[in-house]
Amino acid sequence: MLGEKVGAALREGYERCIASGEGLTYEETVDFPEGTRDWLVRLTPVMEDGQISYIIGSRLDITELKRLKQEREQLLENYNSMFTEHSAVMLIIDASTGKILDANPQACSFYGYSKEEMLRMSIDEINAISDQATKQMRIQAFNRERQYFLFPHRLKNGEIKMVDVYSSPVTYGDETRLYSIIFDVSDREQFRDDLYREKEMLSVTLNSIGDGVVTTDLDGKVTYLNQAAEEITGWNSKDACSKFFMDIFDLRNETTGKIVPNPISAVLETGMIVGLANHTVLLNKSGDLIPIADSAAPIRDENGHVYGVVMVFRDVSQEKRQQERILYLSYHDPLTQIFNRRYMEEELERMDQTSQLPVAVIMGDVNGLKVINDVFGHRTGDQLLKEVAKTLQYTLKNMGIAARWGGDEFLVLLPHTDHKKAQDIIGRLEEAFRKSSRLPLEVSVALGFDVKEDISHSLSQSLQKAEEKMYHKKLLEGKSYRNSIITTLLATLYEKSMETEEHAVRLETYCMAMAEKLNLSSEDKNELSLLAILHDIGKVGVNIETLNKPGPLNDDEWKEMMRHPEIGYRIAQNTPELSTVSEYILSHHERWDGTGYPRGLKGTEIPLLCRILAVADAYDAMTNNRSYRKALDCQTAMDEIGRCSGTQFDPFIVTIFLSLNQVF
Repeated sequence: MLGEKVGAALREGYERCIASGEGLTYEETVDFPEGTRDWLVRLTPVMEDGQISYIIGSRLDITELKRLKQEREQLLENYNSMFTEHSAVMLIIDASTGKILDANPQACSFYGYSKEEMLRMSIDEINAISDQATKQMRIQAFNRERQYFLFPHRLKNGEIKMVDVYSSPVTYGDETRLYSIIFDVSDREQFRDDLYREKEMLSVTLNSIGDGVVTTDLDGKVTYLNQAAEEITGWNSKDACSKFFMDIFDLRNETTGKIVPNPISAVLETGMIVGLANHTVLLNKSGDLIPIADSAAPIRDENGHVYGVVMVFRDVSQEKRQQERILYLSYHDPLTQIFNRRYMEEELERMDQTSQLPVAVIMGDVNGLKVINDVFGHRTGDQLLKEVAKTLQYTLKNMGIAARWGGDEFLVLLPHTDHKKAQDIIGRLEEAFRKSSRLPLEVSVALGFDVKEDISHSLSQSLQKAEEKMYHKKLLEGKSYRNSIITTLLATLYEKSMETEEHAVRLETYCMAMAEKLNLSSEDKNELSLLAILHDIGKVGVNIETLNKPGPLNDDEWKEMMRHPEIGYRIAQNTPELSTVSEYILSHHERWDGTGYPRGLKGTEIPLLCRILAVADAYDAMTNNRSYRKALDCQTAMDEIGRCSGTQFDPFIVTIFLSLNQVF
């Protein structure tokens, strides 16, 4: 039926079935005239009486099926070749669990694991982000909602690599899996980070500097303003961009108000750096005129072609104010705010000409500044100098120039002023000083003057003569002024404290009685009498609340109170007539046992006059009312004096004093 050639080929299979007595299934390729066909043959022998009676056979044409299978195998081989031989890292992943189902050799090499290790791992063990975030992204890839991802992947050695992952669902076996192609982009991301940081650093730098920075394109339109430029101009960068430079920067001459030429245009025309002229101001968005200094320069590419302009400018208002302040201070005294010696020296040269004659020169020296500094502190001394300066300015007005010449010296120059007018001005100044009542002591200034009438003489000579007259007057007035100071200080003491003139008189009486018993010299008696009056004069420098506090003093108040012997010592030292008792004033609170103050003197180290005063002062204090207690009777006070003999008081002086009780 099939012909000798085909039939012979087919017969072989039947004979094998008969020979074996068993069913056979095999493939068979048969060449027909129309072409070659592939068959799937099944043969089953049928037995009768132990013998094969016949064979049941079936034949299925599988030519097309086999072709498709071969194509599939070729595709699989091609895919496997691509998967194993491609230089890209490839993984097949279970979308739901993240388990790695397959990894190509490049993946194993990249991550540093063997394939066996990879197949035991989950992608979550490699991904350096949270498991929850990784799972969410797998689901997005599986649902084709997203295909590209940037991940940090951890290698076996712990190194982190940034990777691009292109992931999409594919059929793998009978299931749909995620097929991921992975590229190492660490260098790209590092470059991107470096570029971002460089850009941020540039932005931070430009916004951190105090100078304004503005850039424009070739048309002169603004492309960028830094933060300082925004603050100075009043424009924000977003609104300013694409506007012409001169629409934002209204530049004018500070003096004339005329428009200043556009520096951007000048740069674009010349290709050179251009600076603004001095005294240029910017009319900002708010309408304020701001002095600025700037320079504009071309922006060039690597080939040297200009593609824009950058202008750096700054608000110089503070600098101008500082320069004005420096100029002011260079010619003014910072304390009194009147002119200083430098300015006056220049004025001496300027006025030393015929057109200014006659020129009067007045030199003044403030009396008692050191006493005020010692007693009331340097702040009060500064107020005294300010008061003198104000009085000079107010009295002179537009007649002349006053300046602080030195520490406590003032100089006045009066052009077109003769002797009579100069004397009149000095009289007015002295009256103004006497009327000043803003300080605890009277303002006193020794004034001397001279008048230059002849051009042949120099103002320096007149200044020297005025200074000599001032010192002469100061010498003549010194004693009366010092006495005035002492009188004023005592009055102040009596006014602000419990010390009274009657207290001083009683002390003098007690002290003189003991001095008689001790046969002291008349000189010692005079000094003891002066000490009785002045011993507490240093209390004028103690706060009135501390002096009159009804209760015990705290540590700070007690320290302040303990300063009064030193203050009194300095007052006496600065007054020649009182210098002999200055040491006694300093030591009048020392105790016989060495626990006194301020120096802790002991026994006979304490001057005798101080030991006498200590007993008399204690007795008078106890027998007169104080703000913190009532007066004691005489006997109780004397008993207390006796009890403190050998500790607070000299025992010998106590014996002398107690023997004088009939005097009291």
